[in-house]
Amino acid sequence: MTLNQLVDALDAQVVKGDIVAAFDQFAADNCVTLSTPEDKTTSKAQKLEALRWFFNNVASVNRIERLASKVGKNTTDSQFVFDFTDKSGNQLVYNEVIRRTWKGDKMVEEQYFMGATLQNEKPAAAAKKPVATKKAEPVADKKPATKKSAEPVAAQKPAAKKSAEPAAEKKTTAKKTARK
Repeated sequence: MTLNQLVDALDAQVVKGDIVAAFDQFAADNCVTLSTPEDKTTSKAQKLEALRWFFNNVASVNRIERLASKVGKNTTDSQFVFDFTDKSGNQLVYNEVIRRTWKGDKMVEEQYFMGATLQNEKPAAAAKKPVATKKAEPVADKKPATKKSAEPVAAQKPAAKKSAEPAAEKKTTAKKTARK
């Protein structure tokens, strides 16, 4: 499989809510995961334990959506929105970029960048389907990453982003009108 095929297969499984099995299938035994220096795992077994703990406390998966992805030489970035409800009725929403480093067909590192977006990337094609409410499968409870990265950047003010989109639509409409 190509790196693009690997990340698409992994992300498709994540979008279906099968996160624990996806990590188990695609991670190397020595896979390291990192959100912050305090939130780090050093093996697949350790991360699977954390994922199982997290999902044992989730009552429902409300939405998992891959918004964009980017493939490099041996890394992939996937932008997701995760929306869960825990057993106490609290809504847990995570907007994050997951950067994965690959060796062959296995992930050897996975980093989580909370509140980050992939800039200038095309939307993911088949990842726009929300998941129906059901028993959850893993995404660890993450804290904001302290390490800054040039690739994923912190999301700007959401209101500004939303107001920019209608302006772009108006320009398109104006162009279409001018052509008629």
